[in-house]
Amino acid sequence: MKKEWFKELRLRKVIELYITGKKSMKQVARIAGISLAEWFEIAGEKGLLVQICPKEIEEELKALSD
Repeated sequence: MKKEWFKELRLRKVIELYITGKKSMKQVARIAGISLAEWFEIAGEKGLLVQICPKEIEEELKALSD
């Protein structure tokens, strides 16, 4: 129960950081301890506008190929 509560609290905080532009998608996913794919799913469920810059796309593609 505590673990689920903490996860939800952390998710709320990263959503706030993302909405205010203080952190990128990649950063909030890392802080939340989830993958970018999971972040896309959560963002979609929450109705958030998902923005990714070309640099982040390149970094993710490079990480996948390593």
